[in-house]
Amino acid sequence: MPARKVSNSYYDGSAARKILPQEEKKTQRKRKVNSAAKRKNALKRQQEQKRKNAQMVAFILSGFIMAITITIRFSLINEKNLQVQKLVGDLQTISSQVATSQIEVDQNTDLNTIEAYAKQQLGMQKADSSQTVYIDTSESINKVQVNQETTFWDKIISYIKGIFL
Repeated sequence: MPARKVSNSYYDGSAARKILPQEEKKTQRKRKVNSAAKRKNALKRQQEQKRKNAQMVAFILSGFIMAITITIRFSLINEKNLQVQKLVGDLQTISSQVATSQIEVDQNTDLNTIEAYAKQQLGMQKADSSQTVYIDTSESINKVQVNQETTFWDKIISYIKGIFL
């Protein structure tokens, strides 16, 4: 078995290589680059997670607002329907009262009933032909004549009024 060569690139008695100063600088740079890339990736993930969380909150908030709006509108519609039903009931009540009143008016305006009431309660009787007076309304007189006779006292009162006015 040939003798082992000792090289400067290995540690004595081990399989581990020696890290040379140049390689050490490269690995440090790689570590720095890797750690910077890891930080960037972590920052991107955090920002993406924040954006997703903000979108989720906005979505939930908009859904909640829509649900509240729909509930309020439904409540207003129900309130208006109840008012309409109440008004319809009032209308039916009033129309039945009008019908009842109309029937009463029809019954009370019966000429036979009125004539019977006048004869029995008021003691009236039908007019004779001698008691009936006919008036000719074909020539209508639209003027009213006032008696222009004034007395002595009326003249004095009008004179005093004329002084003060």
